[in-house]
Formats: sequence, C-alpha cells, structure tokens
Amino acid sequence: MLSLLISSCASNTKPQQSEDINQAIKIPINYSLFSNIENEQLNTEDVFFLTLEQQKEFLFTVDQHIANGLAPHNALSEVLTERLANFTYYGETYDATTAIRLNKGNCMSLAILTTAYAKLLGLDFSYRKVSTLPVFTKKDDVILSSSHVQTIIYDPNFIADKNVFYLSNPAVVIDYFPSKSHRSGRKFSLGTFLAMYYKNIAADALADKDLNKSFLYANKAYHLDTNNIETINLLAVIHRRSGDLHTAEAIYTAGLNKGQTNIALLSNYIMLLKSQHRMDEVNTLQDKLNQLDDPDPYQWLGEAYTAKNIGNIKQAEIYFKKALVKAPYLNQAYMGLYKIYLKQNKLKKAQTMLVKALEWTYELDERKLYKYKLYNIEHNVAANH
Repeated sequence: MLSLLISSCASNTKPQQSEDINQAIKIPINYSLFSNIENEQLNTEDVFFLTLEQQKEFLFTVDQHIANGLAPHNALSEVLTERLANFTYYGETYDATTAIRLNKGNCMSLAILTTAYAKLLGLDFSYRKVSTLPVFTKKDDVILSSSHVQTIIYDPNFIADKNVFYLSNPAVVIDYFPSKSHRSGRKFSLGTFLAMYYKNIAADALADKDLNKSFLYANKAYHLDTNNIETINLLAVIHRRSGDLHTAEAIYTAGLNKGQTNIALLSNYIMLLKSQHRMDEVNTLQDKLNQLDDPDPYQWLGEAYTAKNIGNIKQAEIYFKKALVKAPYLNQAYMGLYKIYLKQNKLKKAQTMLVKALEWTYELDERKLYKYKLYNIEHNVAANH
C-alpha cells in the first residue's frame, strides 16, 4: 500500500531553507525506463487555455457585473459563485477548458479555472495553503490523500499609501469549501501551483498503472519545483513500480537528505526496505517516523488511516494519538481510536474516545450519532460488570 499526497486542493509549500542546500541535492532519474519521454512536451499555458467561446461568455458576464459597480476582482468572484451553483465536485483534475465543458472537477480544477479567468482579466493573484481535513481515495494499492488551497485575487484599483503599513493588499479569497476550522498557511507562487497540478495528474496516472504518463507529469512537476518533497516521493514510487529499486532507493535517500520532514516518503521507503527483508533498517526508520514531530495534525491523521487500511493497527493507534497531541480538537482522530478499541473489545477506552469526540463535535447530526454510539457502549460496559 503506497501513500501519496496529491493536490486536489493543495500541497505543501517550499520550506524556508537555504537555496544553496536545496540546489546542491539533485535526485537521480533513470530516463531509460520510460519510452520516448524526451519527445513528449508539456506546455504550462495549456493548463489555463480557454476557447474563444469560453472567453466571450465569461467576459460578457463579468462586464455586466462591472457595469453594475463591482470592481473586476469582485466581479470575477461573483461569476464563479454563479457558475459553481451547478458545478459537480468530482474528484478529477482538469484543465480550465475541460472543467468548463464538463462543469465539474475537484477544487484544484476550480483553482485552475479561477486562474484562467484572472489571467484573462489581467488581475494579480496568488495561492495559499489551508490545513484542513484531507480527503482520502483508495485505488487498488495506492492511497491518495488531498488537502486544500485558496486562490487570492487582488484588487487592481488599490493604491497603497506610502505612510501606511499593510499586512496584505485588498483581495477576494476564492475558496470552494470554506470552513471556520481551516488554518491558513503561507502563500506560494504560480510555479509551485503548476507543479501541484502536474503532480496531481501523475498520481492519478500511477493509480491507473500508466507509468509512462505518471513519470512524464511527475518529472515536469519536479522541474517546476525541485524542493517539493511530495513530488520526490512520487518519483521514487514510480521508479519502484517500474522495477528499478536501486534508483527508487537513491531518490528516497536524496529526499531524506533535503532535511524536510515528510511522513509519506519515509513510510514508502520503509515499505521498499520491508520488501527486501532489511528489517534492521526498517526498525531504525520506523523509530524515526514514530519520533517525528510534524506540526501538521492532518499528516498524522493521513498516516493513521493508511496504517489502518493495511491492517497495521498498532501504528494506526500511534499516529491517531500523535495527531491529537498536535490538535486535541480533532474528533476524527478520537473516532479512529474509538473504532480500534471497540474492535479490540476495550470498551472503557472506546467509551473515553467517544466522550472526547463529543466534546469537539458541533454538527447536530454527528452529535446524535455519537450519542447513540455512546449509549450503546455504556450499556455494554454496564452489562460486562
């Protein structure tokens, strides 16, 4: 079971490290594994391409909003709000043209569409990572998890006062799944965003067992953002799937040498070592993984779900608990532990986890469900005594 973080909504941004260190570490790539890859070209402008008909339709609608007094960035936001009323949130990554034609796509597709519209209007924009509960998709033996991104469209009419310090320029934030629980991260560039897009396509192709396509897009993502540890992890997995375990291991090692904490890369490297029965190294790296102090609770939550899916209940329990150390409000982690303890017939522990989950659950339907479960487990605890 392989763990990959894709960007149907977001991806990790570049760490604040020395560029000299990052540029000095290059990953090895075995191009001979992938046929005719040198003849394939990917044009980044194709991602945001709109047909003339699509451009005319958008410009006509946005001009109506501007004529009614809205600034261009707010007019763009209104057009998107109207379009998304009938938009299908389907878990595929599409370019702008396809997202409009099909009227569906994941939130990466919607961010691409937002960018295409902003570019058409000549508006400035940027992106911001948001930490929120990731979405997990399982395809055969690959688990894809996605997180979230916001697109920021800036007010073109804003003129800064030289005597005033601004934390940020006026803008609208385009967010397709707004939530009070979102924790905003730092902004990142168009190049990083494009790398996320290509990484998405590569991850989907890997899940569909199209290794040539997966490598083509992952390699493009890597050259756009050589510091993205998730892309490095993906390239290692692709090499492993292509039968080159030596290069796969070298890529994992290069990723680790970048000094970034990445749970999925370390976890997948452990799986490679397990397949070669190198258990001393496995134990060393597993201890390192267990001791990691990644501040993002959703990283640990994702790893817990992955471990649970492959039947490694002990590790799943460890990771759920690590998620709760970082975020005691994460009711999903309490529920994960509840299910583990219930299956182990540790009813008191399961009861405690349900009570904790209830403390951090505010949705009425969820609270009713948890209370029902709590009533049943309390009845069983009493019966056992």
